Amino acid sequence: MRFLRHALFYFVSALFAALLGFETYAVAHQPDISKLPPLQNGDLVFQTNPNMQSLAVMLASDTLYTHVGIIRMTEKGPVVVEVGPVRETPLQAFIDRGVGRWISIRRIQDLKPDEAAKALAWAKKQYGKPYDFFFLKGTDRFYCSELVADAYTDGAGISLGKWEKISDLKKSAAMDKVIESRWREYPLCKGDVSMTYDKCYGIIMKQELVTPASLARDPRVHSVWSNYPAGD
Repeated sequence: MRFLRHALFYFVSALFAALLGFETYAVAHQPDISKLPPLQNGDLVFQTNPNMQSLAVMLASDTLYTHVGIIRMTEKGPVVVEVGPVRETPLQAFIDRGVGRWISIRRIQDLKPDEAAKALAWAKKQYGKPYDFFFLKGTDRFYCSELVADAYTDGAGISLGKWEKISDLKKSAAMDKVIESRWREYPLCKGDVSMTYDKCYGIIMKQELVTPASLARDPRVHSVWSNYPAGD
């Protein structure tokens, strides 16, 4: 079983390495933000990040989307409201750090300007809050899709995406690797002297979260522009 687990881990790692190999394609197809379709406050922008956690998210949700933020239009150009900590990042800088420089811009159907403004105003109140490596619900810290979902739910009264138990997502060696590296610090397990990896793993599997893929697949969210090679 241990051998199989390691073999699977190396397989998905090789797969991820192949994904990174699209750099030549990326340079040729790098988005020119001045030529993008007109963007709007409240648009969602998705990308793929080059790390093990991203690989775990990718395999768990069966999508290339592993990170998401909200577009805010400014006099200096579009910025992305995102986590790590919660902040604004110029759209070009956001694009440049992603795998393949791929992005997918999506828009919430019939979103009113005042609803977008309310979602962005709610998100602004969270600026400076740290990233949540444990994907727990709350407003002390955030992971990417949680910030987006909460901004729309709590800020604009619009429910986006689907909250799912981790056990309902697709398991992988990458997911196990991430959990293995963090479980001792997991808030619901930390401090219990009787806690074991298997016991904590079971607790984590019951946890609910919202993924970037879930937001992208919401029927009210439709594509505006994408340069992902396989399409949306």
